[in-house]
Amino acid sequence: MKDKCLRNLYELTKMVAKENDRQLDKWGVQNHDPAMWLTITAEEFGEMARAILANEFDVNEDTAPNIVKEAIQTATLCLKIAEMFSDNNFQE
Repeated sequence: MKDKCLRNLYELTKMVAKENDRQLDKWGVQNHDPAMWLTITAEEFGEMARAILANEFDVNEDTAPNIVKEAIQTATLCLKIAEMFSDNNFQE
């Protein structure tokens, strides 16, 4: 599978924004220490890994939509962490 060099970045960004809204609707604004943010992100990464492995080993299942969903959820959390650390407001 070849890297597409983020040629679809605009669409992906819209998906991340929609996922951020979904997370806010479900959980509200969260306030965790860095270790908890890492734990939440690792859990999402694990779900993405599971979906990718299902794609490799379960030929009867269309896993692409689930892989995209899990990747967007993981990316959203990673961007939230980057934003918190780059704004130097992690202690708020």
